[in-house]
Amino acid sequence: MSQPLHIPVLIAGGGPTGLVLAAELSRHGVPSLLAERNEHTTAFPKMDITNSASMELLRRLGVDEELRSVGVGPQFSFDVIFAPGLDGPELGRWSLPSAAEQRAAFAAVGDGSVPGEPWQRCSQAIFEAMMMDRAHRDPLVDVRQGWRLEHCVEVGGQVVAELADETGRTLTVHADYLVGCDGASSRARNQLGIGMEGPKDFLTIGLVHFRSRDLTNLHALGQFWHLFTPGGAILIAQNEIDTWTLHQDLGAQVEDPDPIGDPHDFVARSLGRPIAIDEVLASSVWRPNALLADSYGRNRILLAGDAVHTVIPTGGYGMNTGLGDAINLGWKLAAVVNGWGGPELLTSYEIERRPIGERNRNAAVENAVVHLQYRAMVDQRLITEDSAAGRTHREEIARFVADNDAENLSLGVELDVRYDDSPVVVSDGSAAPNWDRRRFVPTVRPGHHAPNVIFDDGTTLFDRFGPQFTVVDALGDPNQTALLLLEAERAGVPTRYVALTDPALTALYDHRIVLVRPDLHIAWSGTDTTNAAEIIARVRGTNTADALPVDA
Repeated sequence: MSQPLHIPVLIAGGGPTGLVLAAELSRHGVPSLLAERNEHTTAFPKMDITNSASMELLRRLGVDEELRSVGVGPQFSFDVIFAPGLDGPELGRWSLPSAAEQRAAFAAVGDGSVPGEPWQRCSQAIFEAMMMDRAHRDPLVDVRQGWRLEHCVEVGGQVVAELADETGRTLTVHADYLVGCDGASSRARNQLGIGMEGPKDFLTIGLVHFRSRDLTNLHALGQFWHLFTPGGAILIAQNEIDTWTLHQDLGAQVEDPDPIGDPHDFVARSLGRPIAIDEVLASSVWRPNALLADSYGRNRILLAGDAVHTVIPTGGYGMNTGLGDAINLGWKLAAVVNGWGGPELLTSYEIERRPIGERNRNAAVENAVVHLQYRAMVDQRLITEDSAAGRTHREEIARFVADNDAENLSLGVELDVRYDDSPVVVSDGSAAPNWDRRRFVPTVRPGHHAPNVIFDDGTTLFDRFGPQFTVVDALGDPNQTALLLLEAERAGVPTRYVALTDPALTALYDHRIVLVRPDLHIAWSGTDTTNAAEIIARVRGTNTADALPVDA
């Protein structure tokens, strides 16, 4: 009988969340074992956008440039077209800038109200393959593809897990912590008896993923990222070369055992025009859910990604929320494993991330409702009619589309992520500004995402931050910063010092000393570090006493 493996962190599931978690742990020097039940990464397209907040985090992992090299080129727009089909007429359009245009626009702002990275269009199939290749090359990640989690239990201060492969072989793993990143049907979550609540299987969607270079037909209305029809079809341009994905709403109740039939005919019916398809890559039926787990884990068994939140794809919040989970949990696990993090760090994970999972799930539902309203308001008889009534109807649809464009214009959803109630954030006593899903108002209020700026040479303020905590000094009082840095050193908290001297940056950081966490959230900010020991104890999870004074 083989001896069990011992590993600090066992990750069940090698999708985007599990892969990014492994990379984050490795960045902090913590080994992990990544068990993925499938021998190959996904062939299905799934997610097709990595948002700005995720790109900032991936830049810290050193992944951003490689992702952009395998994703859609920076010159292509993110335009979304609303039309009854490829024959038109165009009823509305969300004109969304390309990654190159976003980067130029962000660089010109400089007030911290925009991110330091533009979006990136990239299919999850490509993202997973890239990250899995990196995991295989990482000496701190033990990748076991073709191995699934069968059983897990916490015993005597560790997790005992059993993995199995398709041949029936088993492997026992003893881990300090197990993180279930094993999807909506998570074995880890089910082993803990944690339920999911929310709407489930409320639609049935037919999917055809295909290759075609028939741009004469596919671009009959011009280049686009997404095309939405009032008949419930969504066409996604995956790579601006030859790869496309069609989703067609089949309704809530589908009795036909093969509702897609011939994929070529299915695509033609959905889009109103035959397409010369070179290859059908995948064809399936799927059902969207909007579920949230009752808990994000217990003790040494934790959950992340689709294991705790499944969202409707509208807005692209699913994978991006999972990446936020992975980075948040990753640095905290690393801090505990490396000995300087206290128990409240892991307690804070659910407190911080579950409200964000719920908020983003609800935002995705709101986005989906817009599409349902668009579909309901379209009168198929009038949209092509050359009459005053037809023109008026098309104008009404265009106004509705223009007025309801928040799906991909929600910096608040992306960046304004707040951890106000976290036990490892030191409140400064200030009132929280109003949250607006469309806007990010830069602030150094504890719990909020730190503001970023792009410099003339293309680097960003975040590039100067350390991999662990960063003391950002916009106060210019060496005595105050010294107290905080000395206490961090005494407690073993790896900390980098960054002094701001540019007047615009010192104003952006409110002429304060700002303690920024590895996940780019603000743990503390103020001008008086007399209570440095209490501040550091709180932010590293060893002291959650409520006696810290305001501006401590």
